[in-house]
Amino acid sequence: MPHDWVIRAGLVVDGSGSEPKVADVAIDGGDITAVGRVEAPGRQEIDASGHIVTPGFVDLHTHLDAQIGWDPMLTPVSWHGVTTALLGNCGVTFAPCRPGD
Repeated sequence: MPHDWVIRAGLVVDGSGSEPKVADVAIDGGDITAVGRVEAPGRQEIDASGHIVTPGFVDLHTHLDAQIGWDPMLTPVSWHGVTTALLGNCGVTFAPCRPGD
């Protein structure tokens, strides 16, 4: 049975601390279902040869709480591969503000 997606031959960095390895990644229903040599085809396939494949990045130091001050579009960090962001770690607050600010 085919997988929904198979990402082929990418350098997989899984976040566990283990060494990166060239592998395939199968995805079904939005979940990673296999990592390694995936024999079954994918309904959609990506050749990731020469690229790094990760489940996402954790941004441990953000200023997203103040982002509205410099980014009126509130650009999502997911555009850059970030899947988890830590907020409020600087001890800075931008509220309450004066009504004009």
